Amino acid sequence: MKRRYLYLLFFSVPIVLASAIVAFAVFGAAAGILWLFLAGDNPWPPAANILLGAVFVLAFAASALAFTSWAYAVGRQEEAHASLNATHVWAAVGATGLLLLAVVAYEWHVGNIGTPTADMRCADFCRAKRFAGSGMPPRNAGAATSTCFDPQGREAVTVPTENVVPPQ
Repeated sequence: MKRRYLYLLFFSVPIVLASAIVAFAVFGAAAGILWLFLAGDNPWPPAANILLGAVFVLAFAASALAFTSWAYAVGRQEEAHASLNATHVWAAVGATGLLLLAVVAYEWHVGNIGTPTADMRCADFCRAKRFAGSGMPPRNAGAATSTCFDPQGREAVTVPTENVVPPQ
């Protein structure tokens, strides 16, 4: 197998992961621009969904094409050498590991994996009890309570945080 294709194979997973991260960042920036300068808190036009989807797909495709062409070019240059460069193989493995670690760290940070934060437990508790909203006092206030609000925004129930059990 030619070295240029081997490099594409080595770097295929990091290319997909890095392209997805770039596409999500561009998508977030585009959504932020739409929110700040065009639609705000008003209902967004239906075309915004199509536009944001197209921005995501184009950003993913463009970054994947750029990363793929870079891996191809490096592999093509390496065909002049007799043996495979082990540093490049370890770079592919390291890039895959770091990108996966970055995704897991982000998901952990936002609470999608791992132990839910007190705020998340409070929100889940109030949502399970069919309340309209939830809230907690500031962390430095000394009161570890979870408050559920009715549809008018009035305080309906306040319970100590240690009594808040996530719904089953």
